[in-house]
Amino acid sequence: MIVNGIVLVPIYFHYMSVSTYGAWLATGNVVAMLGLIESGFASVITQKMSVSIVNNDDVQFRKQAGANIITAILFASVILISGLAISPFVADWVNVDASDSGAIRLAFIVALIASCISIMVSLFGAFPQVWQDTKTVGIINTVSSLVAIASLVSFLLLGFGVVSIALSYLVRACINLIFQGLWILRNWHSRGLLTPLFDYSSVKDLFKACIYPFLSKLSGVFMGHSQSFIIASFMNPALAAVYDITTKVCTVACTFVSQFNGSFFALFSLTMATKDRDKINDVFKKTSTFFLVSLLAVGLYSMCFSEPIIRYWVGLDKFGGALLLAIAVFAKIVSQIRSYLNNIIYTGGLINKSAKLDILCMAVYLLILFIIIKNTQVYAIPIATALSCLIFLVWYLRILKNDLHIDVKAIIRIALKGFMLIAPFLLVHFVLHLDYNNIILYGLYFIIFSVVYCVVVYYTNKDIINLFIDRIHHRK
Repeated sequence: MIVNGIVLVPIYFHYMSVSTYGAWLATGNVVAMLGLIESGFASVITQKMSVSIVNNDDVQFRKQAGANIITAILFASVILISGLAISPFVADWVNVDASDSGAIRLAFIVALIASCISIMVSLFGAFPQVWQDTKTVGIINTVSSLVAIASLVSFLLLGFGVVSIALSYLVRACINLIFQGLWILRNWHSRGLLTPLFDYSSVKDLFKACIYPFLSKLSGVFMGHSQSFIIASFMNPALAAVYDITTKVCTVACTFVSQFNGSFFALFSLTMATKDRDKINDVFKKTSTFFLVSLLAVGLYSMCFSEPIIRYWVGLDKFGGALLLAIAVFAKIVSQIRSYLNNIIYTGGLINKSAKLDILCMAVYLLILFIIIKNTQVYAIPIATALSCLIFLVWYLRILKNDLHIDVKAIIRIALKGFMLIAPFLLVHFVLHLDYNNIILYGLYFIIFSVVYCVVVYYTNKDIINLFIDRIHHRK
C-alpha cells in the first residue's frame, strides 16, 4: 500500500499530468463506490456463519456458504452491468479534458472489471475470517499487490499511461481470486466439510437481511470514497489531486488501521455469540486499546510529518496547506472511530438499527456539504465528514451501552487518554518547527520523536502491549 499509494505517485506525474491523475482519482472514486458497497453483504454473511460455527450447525453453515457464493456471482454481475452503463458519461462528470477522455473511460472500464473480481474475493473472504485463519490469505494478498506494482511499472514503460493503474488493479484481483479460491477449497476439504448447499430460501433470507446493511455500506462508501469525485465535479480535477496528495500519508496509514478494524469483525461475531458479558467487555477493551493507539499514532505522525514527506515526494506546489491537512486528519480519525463502533453494533445483531444511523449520517453529511461547499471549497469535504461523524458517535455509544450492555466508558477513557498522550507531542513539534531541509538534523529529530513516543505509549498501555507480545511469543 505504501509503494502503490505513495512511492509510485511521482512516477505517475512523469507519465501523466496532474489534471489527468486527478481525473483518474475522481473516476476511480466511482469504481470504488461501486465495488465496496458489497461489504454490507460480507459483514452479514460473516456474522451468520460465525453463529453457525459456534452452534456447531454444519448444515446451516453449508447453506450460508452456498448463499455467499451465489451472492458473489450475482453482485459482481450487477455491478459490471451498472458500471458499463455509466461508463460513456464518467469523463464528462469529472470535467476531463477532451484529449484525456478516451483514456479515462478505458481506465474506468478496466478498473470496473477488476472491482467486480475483487467483489467475489471479498465475499469469499468470509470463509478465512470465520475460520480465524487469515495468515495465508494475507500472504497471498501481499504477493498479489507486489506483482501488481511490478505490472504497473511495466505497463507505464510500455506507454499505457493512466490505463496502467487500472490494469495493475486487474492483475491483483485475478491473482487474489485464483490463489485465495484454491486455498479456500483446500481448507474446505481438509476440514471435512461437505459441499455447499445452494438453497434458494437461504439466498432470499440473506438478501432480506442485507437490505439495511447494503444501504448502510452504500452510505459509508459514499462518505469515504467520494472526495475526489466531488472536488473534480464542483471544482476541477487538478484540485482533486492536490487534496489526495495532501491527505495521502494519513489515508494510506489509515488503510492499515482499517485492516485491523476488519480483522476484528469475525472475532467480535464469535465473542458476541457466546453471550458472556465479561468476555465481551474484555475483548472490547483490548481491541479498542489496540485500535485507538494505532489510529492516534497515525494522526500524530500524519500531522507532524506529512509536509516534509510531500516536499521531497512530489513538491510543495501540490500540498494543500497545514490547515487542510489538520482538518482532514481529524476527520479521518473521527470517521475511523465511527466505522469501528459500527462494526461492533453489526456483530451484536443490531444490523438494521446501525444501518439506519449510517444512512442518516450520510444524509447529514450531504446536507452540511452542500450548505458549506460554495464558501469553503475544498475544506468542505473534511469539515462535513468530521461534523456528521461527531454527531452520530454519541448515538452509537448509546446503542452499545443500552442495547448491547457494553462498557462504553472504557472506550471513552481510552480515547481521552490517547488524545491527551499525543497533544504534548503535537505542541512540541510545532513549537520547535525544525527546518526539514536539513535532512540529518530532521532525521535525528524523527528518531528521538519516535523513541520517546513509543516509550510513552508502552508505559501508558503496558498491560495490553505485554499481552500482545506474549501472544506473539506463544505462537512462535
